[in-house]
Amino acid sequence: MGEGHVAAARALAARMRTLWPHAEVSEVETVAGGPRRTALLTGAYQVVMRWAPGLYGVAYDVLGRLPRVAVLFQRLGAPATARSLRPVLRAHAPDLVVCTYPVTTGGLALLRRRGELTARTVAVVTDPAVHPFWIWPDVDETWTMLDSAAADARRLGARDVRVVPPAVGPRFGPSGAGRKASLLPRGDSFDAFLPRGGITVLVTGGSLGFGSLEAVTDAVLTAGARAVVLAGRNDDLHRRLTARHDLRLRVLGWTDRVPEEMAAADLVLTTGGGMIAAEALAVGRPVLFATPVPGHGRAAARALADAGLAVACPTADDVARAVAALAADPRRRDELARAARAFSARDLDAELTALAARC
Repeated sequence: MGEGHVAAARALAARMRTLWPHAEVSEVETVAGGPRRTALLTGAYQVVMRWAPGLYGVAYDVLGRLPRVAVLFQRLGAPATARSLRPVLRAHAPDLVVCTYPVTTGGLALLRRRGELTARTVAVVTDPAVHPFWIWPDVDETWTMLDSAAADARRLGARDVRVVPPAVGPRFGPSGAGRKASLLPRGDSFDAFLPRGGITVLVTGGSLGFGSLEAVTDAVLTAGARAVVLAGRNDDLHRRLTARHDLRLRVLGWTDRVPEEMAAADLVLTTGGGMIAAEALAVGRPVLFATPVPGHGRAAARALADAGLAVACPTADDVARAVAALAADPRRRDELARAARAFSARDLDAELTALAARC
């Protein structure tokens, strides 16, 4: 759907390989009932989120308020996912299965209920907020990143709910926050023309560049800040922003330098869901949710704002006001950064070590 679920899986797999050098760790991406169904779900999600995100938000909110209806839709989709998972599980015969995508977890839960899967099975919720689609009572454990999400998961029937650090890669860490990485490749003279002073805001809509990124970028510039925009795979957005030739603005397409860009920014502003926010918190950067996308984006904004870990900005005007206020108040920025570092100081490797002992 986006890169967040895959990034979480890769981060967990990398940590497992380091912690368990004698274990065989295999990664299986996007098993949602076969290639055709996967392509259909992925294409439909991208079209809806780009052109009619309100429809997605309505569905997300309605099913969130009607968990019994959500369970009905879950049961309708799980058999196809289970069928596609059977040959994978037979080939690997795992002792442990850890899943970061709720549709795939549904297939695992069905196989677990039928006795076809004996491995310990863990559902890792990559969003700060829990939606009923994340909850499958037949898996052994459900991992959330916030106490509030854990309470919701238990209310919805999840078994053995544990609050653990977000599944982010080791490059997203506070060590990167202490150094100001260059915002441009070495030798790029454009850096010499950037305005001095003020703050730099990293703007992102996730891997697909969703949300009102142009309006959000304008709000950041209106507030007197510099903007570094991660357009991801949204080539149209990249072209439009680059064509402005604004010296206060830098635009990147798909990049593997996200940890360095976060470390170089004063604020990280996202229109997407929880994974970018989790990575920014791990680096120790203040997080702003700017006109978050309907559904999981708005739910993540509420959850992290309620936990004191982010600032929620429902409109572009709110973004301009929040950026200007934080630019003028370094103490508030430091306060948010300290909260981020405290949140991310928990030990994910220790949780994985404890999980191994339960298998």
